[in-house]
Amino acid sequence: MKEVLELIEQKKQEFAKLPFFEFLGDESIDPRQRLVWVPYIAPFVMTFGELNQYFLRNETFVSEKVADNQLQELINQHTYEDQYHWIWFLEDLEKMELNPLVNFTDVLRFIWSKETQAARSIAYELIVSAFNEDPILKAIVLESVEATGNVAFSVFGKLGKELEEITQQSYRYFSYSHLKVETGHLIAEVSNLDELLETIYLTPNQKEQAYKLVENVFDGFIKLMNQMMLIASKEACDKSFIYTSSNQRSLVSV
Repeated sequence: MKEVLELIEQKKQEFAKLPFFEFLGDESIDPRQRLVWVPYIAPFVMTFGELNQYFLRNETFVSEKVADNQLQELINQHTYEDQYHWIWFLEDLEKMELNPLVNFTDVLRFIWSKETQAARSIAYELIVSAFNEDPILKAIVLESVEATGNVAFSVFGKLGKELEEITQQSYRYFSYSHLKVETGHLIAEVSNLDELLETIYLTPNQKEQAYKLVENVFDGFIKLMNQMMLIASKEACDKSFIYTSSNQRSLVSV
């Protein structure tokens, strides 16, 4: 397990070096422009709640291994925290004035557009990755997600603070308070962490699956960040992000 956690940490450091985060930290650019991509991650944010509620959580799990039971219980506790972050996201959309009145069909076209494809893909990847009974593999998926979240919300929190100074509004999703719950670790919440880790042994098959899960999760989030960087470079914050059926266009190449 320790080797897998070391891989996650390595991937986290690489993730933090993406051009997207450098762009988000550029204070010479209006924070509203740096956040122009926000609506395009909606499919991921909204699905993330269901990922926690229906795929990561398993309150009927029982194993002969004490460590497995402890780990699943820890995952269950964590899912109750992450399950409702989409509410914060919707609140922030309102405050950012990113809630246009448009036709439902145009909304559907937007949600399933090329621009939101990476957000949908990582949501699907996480569901597939979490769709198993092994709490060790679930924990690895969650650890990987938490690592990317810790990097992202370190930057998002600063951006949200900048935006608050302009709008005189407080934000919850794009905020330092959100960062506080994105610690970067699931199992760091356990007081007897070392003890728990010592009891977790990965079989060769589990280790192979674990490495693959870590790679897949980080690859998915890298693609998402790169797509948001592309959108931010082409979209303007003073224009509507949802286009009517008679005025459709793509910001992302086929």
